[in-house]
Amino acid sequence: MFKVYEFHWKAVNRFQKKQKGKLLARNQEELEQKLIKKGFQQIKISRNFILPKNPKSEEVTQLISQLALLINAKLPLKQALSIILENTQNIKLYLWIEEIIRSVELGYSFSTSLENLNRYLDNQEIQLIKMGEMSGKLGTILENIAKSRSESEKLFSKVKKIMFYPVMVLVIALTLSIGMLVLIVPKFAELYSAKDKTLPFITEALFFLSNLLIDNYIFILFLFVLSGCFFSFLDKKTTIIKKFKYYILSNFPVFKNIIGQSRIIYFTQNIALMLNASLRLDLILETFLSNKQADPILQQECQSVLTLIKQGYAFSECLNTDVFESQTVQMLSVGERSGKLAEMSEYVSQIYKKKLDDQLDILSQLLEPALMVILGGIVGTIIVGLYLPIFDMGSLVE
Repeated sequence: MFKVYEFHWKAVNRFQKKQKGKLLARNQEELEQKLIKKGFQQIKISRNFILPKNPKSEEVTQLISQLALLINAKLPLKQALSIILENTQNIKLYLWIEEIIRSVELGYSFSTSLENLNRYLDNQEIQLIKMGEMSGKLGTILENIAKSRSESEKLFSKVKKIMFYPVMVLVIALTLSIGMLVLIVPKFAELYSAKDKTLPFITEALFFLSNLLIDNYIFILFLFVLSGCFFSFLDKKTTIIKKFKYYILSNFPVFKNIIGQSRIIYFTQNIALMLNASLRLDLILETFLSNKQADPILQQECQSVLTLIKQGYAFSECLNTDVFESQTVQMLSVGERSGKLAEMSEYVSQIYKKKLDDQLDILSQLLEPALMVILGGIVGTIIVGLYLPIFDMGSLVE
């Protein structure tokens, strides 16, 4: 595979106006030839030294949206991909598109190429693209995928913001606590050591933690770094950490409803998309199982539902109300009995999107002041613990 680099360029166009930008190319000569073909003169190129990083979900969504537009405009797939390639700014995404183009040139279908490369799109989306190719509605399918991803990303952005606050407060509280234990508490320990006085439990506990940190800071730092590397390795190589995070968040009071409703939205939205693309229900459920990044609780439920469906049970009868709310199961049951399961699944996903959106707005207004109170409580506890012996001034003054 050829390497690709990012370059900054400045040039004068055919109307003698200065322009600049950044583009990807294998070398300066290749980029210069591209710019000359576009009519640029007095070209100056400099390489921008950056590390390649995985594309954001929004970048992949934008790519799908652009591809849908070009396919609907009756452009051949290879030409459409080549046009998108020229304007791609992410190195890894650029190389991925190049690989797809080469695979298509070798005679593979678009969906097979995506399946072989197995990056950036999940199995459900690839199956939808496959159905789009078979039905001649690839542009429409891509448009639906882009719309679905865009809505999910908007919602996920809010969820991420809500979850970001507690983590930040925890980090700030931990940093402040360590700083006070290392820098301030020892001074109070010296002050109180000169007095033959029994100290309150909270003060003794603070002195103990302070000594523990100061005497063993190298070991604690080493243990912290080692643990971080170990858990990072587990997260990349296995699904243990992912499953653990899901189970913890799914049982944490603040996030339980958010995770549960996000799960329903993801499930019903994908069910609707794939049913509308004429995929069989059992094949749809199998796509959830093959997605390694999917919610492990949802995967377990899909496996159970798939097993029961193959035994002849109705889809809605197999759904567990502990995973999907009873309201969801009832609505899907109505849709299944009336032959409108796809429409009802879409309706359910829209209802829960609105419901979750409203809850996130309320939670974002309540969470920030609540977390500030918690942060103040942690710092306040340390301060009270330090000054508590001073309140008994009579015992400190000889």
